[in-house]
Amino acid sequence: MYSRDELKALTDKVLNMAKADAAEVEFTGGERSGTRWANSTITTNLIQFDQQLTLTLRIGNKSGNASTREFDDESLQIMVDEAQTAAKNSRENTTLLPLVRGPQDYIPVDAALPSAVNFGPAERAEMVRKSVAVCDKKGTLGSGYVPKTYQTTCTANSEGLFAYYQYAEAGFILTCRTSDGRGSGWAGITGVKDISLIDPVRLSEIASDKALNSQKPRALEPGRYTVILESRPAARFLSLMTNAFNARTVEAGPRMYLTGKEPGTSRVGEKVFSELVTIKSDIGNPVLRQTPIGVDGMAAKPITWVEKGVLKNLYYDRQYAARQKKDATPTVPNQSLVLEGSDTSVEQMIKSTRRGLLVTFFWYIRPVDPATLLNTGMTRDGLFLIENGEIAGPVQNFRWNMSPIVGFNNVSAIGQSTPMHTGESYDGPGTALVPAVRMEDFYMTSVSPAV
Repeated sequence: MYSRDELKALTDKVLNMAKADAAEVEFTGGERSGTRWANSTITTNLIQFDQQLTLTLRIGNKSGNASTREFDDESLQIMVDEAQTAAKNSRENTTLLPLVRGPQDYIPVDAALPSAVNFGPAERAEMVRKSVAVCDKKGTLGSGYVPKTYQTTCTANSEGLFAYYQYAEAGFILTCRTSDGRGSGWAGITGVKDISLIDPVRLSEIASDKALNSQKPRALEPGRYTVILESRPAARFLSLMTNAFNARTVEAGPRMYLTGKEPGTSRVGEKVFSELVTIKSDIGNPVLRQTPIGVDGMAAKPITWVEKGVLKNLYYDRQYAARQKKDATPTVPNQSLVLEGSDTSVEQMIKSTRRGLLVTFFWYIRPVDPATLLNTGMTRDGLFLIENGEIAGPVQNFRWNMSPIVGFNNVSAIGQSTPMHTGESYDGPGTALVPAVRMEDFYMTSVSPAV
């Protein structure tokens, strides 16, 4: 689907048709499909194919763009004419940056493995069958989603840039409930390029057991707790912080946590988090296999943002870098994002915890204070009390108020990394490698009625 040669010929044709000082063309297209089920019955099997070509033309300091989903000569010419008209009618932009000159030296990434490319409705249905069998055996009802994405992206410009990336990935997300609806458990893995990493039986057993074990929760008072965040809530919590590594925000905006003592400076070189925390963009990571194409088509490079708690780098966009007379950073903080883990399992983390909470899932996360990154959210789908190194039983859910700045300062243990989406959705970009983490003094502010 959309080979390199095919898109090279298409983008060359458009660039040759364009009459302007500079031109850039972007392509996205492919398949998005998935299988959903509820109450242990498949409800939806969907598939969508789409494609789009967008052309941006520059005439002096003016620019305009247009798009098309049809690639015949007439449709392409209409797109070119519309982009030219838009450019001529636009305002002058004196801050317009030059196009990236190619070709770029991209790190080789094989992200369209046959097992994922050929992962169709039959294979997804088989995963659901195995999951439902586990739920039936344990007496729970499963509702879940198996997404599959097979996409191609391409950027080319009149300066010789040609950037091509193709990937196929899938996931497995499951929520199990008891028949009376009073117990709920979640398990999943998302954004994986290697389908063999998905074990629907094991994930269904985990979600079912959590549902069964979360019934009849005891009441606990709100307060500050030691928490073990499993990979999904840890990924959501980490995502609240990635924008904090933007140099423009840190150096030019209002004072932030990573801002230095003097205006216009940062805390690069200073310890800002627990020494257990290392955060990096690992371009070419063999599990994530994410795009090696960086900002504006530049070649993304591996970069460490935080090493053993010490801030190592900030992200400089091209415009701000030019103003500060620094090199631009081709890699954005959430690209091929890895929070380094260890060999420690969640079970081992539990055994070394005197008293705390095991957290399965965060939901309805909303910002409270942008300057401190304070956010609020709730737990659900399995919250358990840990006492003397053992799970003592389920507890009622909490609303929490916490900043990831504080949370990642208070990391006292870190587990094994798992591919997990950092955002609310489970398909599209946004997967990171995130381990379970143990944090001290996590503030649970009030009781939540969630199951």
